[in-house]
Amino acid sequence: MWIKKFKWLVLFFSLTSCISYSYIDIEFYDSPQKSIVVPGENLLVVENLHLRNTDTPIRELDWALDSVASNEATDALISLFKTSPWYAGISLFKHIYYRNDSSRVVLPLSWQVIDSLSNVYNSKMVVSLEYLKVRPYYDTYPLWRGDFKEYYGFIQVSSYTYWRIYNVETRKINLGQLLTDTLLWEKNDWIEVTPGNQLPGIFEACAFAGADAGEQFAQLIAPQWQKDSRAVYVPNTNKEMSRAYQLAMHGNWLDAAAIWQRLSSSTSKELAAQAAFNMALANEMLGKFQLSIEWLDFAKSKYPHLKFLNEYRDILQHRIENNKPQK
Repeated sequence: MWIKKFKWLVLFFSLTSCISYSYIDIEFYDSPQKSIVVPGENLLVVENLHLRNTDTPIRELDWALDSVASNEATDALISLFKTSPWYAGISLFKHIYYRNDSSRVVLPLSWQVIDSLSNVYNSKMVVSLEYLKVRPYYDTYPLWRGDFKEYYGFIQVSSYTYWRIYNVETRKINLGQLLTDTLLWEKNDWIEVTPGNQLPGIFEACAFAGADAGEQFAQLIAPQWQKDSRAVYVPNTNKEMSRAYQLAMHGNWLDAAAIWQRLSSSTSKELAAQAAFNMALANEMLGKFQLSIEWLDFAKSKYPHLKFLNEYRDILQHRIENNKPQK
């Protein structure tokens, strides 16, 4: 019995030893969709709160919900600024500005106001939440499941958000961005479904909507580190490939690439393709995405059946799209 198990173990290890690739974990970030270069070392985020008539409980609640959402939006934006490598070394400040303009159009702040805020915080760029409006809606009703009555309820919050970025040095508005969204929470229960019980409360839901508005804007201008994995070829029978792999694991991609480039001329087409595949990875790590594609094409020309070729090409194409220079 023990001998049979031993034979199966030998077979298992003989099969796994034939695997010529490994996986490595990487971290990267792509260029923002809306590239903003901050002049100086300080960045000011302004939360605009629009003063309006609050002489009835409904109007007062409406203003309070918008205010809660606005506060969450700017806090979420600042939080993501802090973790974005694009804004490394930038000091962040927040200011609440009360407005009483009643125009239906979201007017930009005057340069007099921008200059005043800029002087206080020594910031040459101002990111401004110009306007945020949330509209919560809730409903519930019974549903019959045969002889049993069940309740369905939901709360949704639609949001309308407008952001601007002011450049004090150039006296220009670098970006104006409108974002709209609707968040939905729903629940089934045997008792009536209400906000604050099975569903988020009204204030909580509006706070979520505000944070979502801040995160959506951050996705455009504040890229975050992303974690992923990549395949790398490490055939056990080739010491040079193993040496290059060890160099890469220590972050020495240039020296690893020198070995892989030499091996890409191997008389063994499979080995040449594996080395070329690794060259594509090295160039991705160095930010040379188009060159990565060229190395993948070379690998395919050498050994079309090499694993991961198509999947990795799709990944690289996606990164190329994400890092295209903005017009």
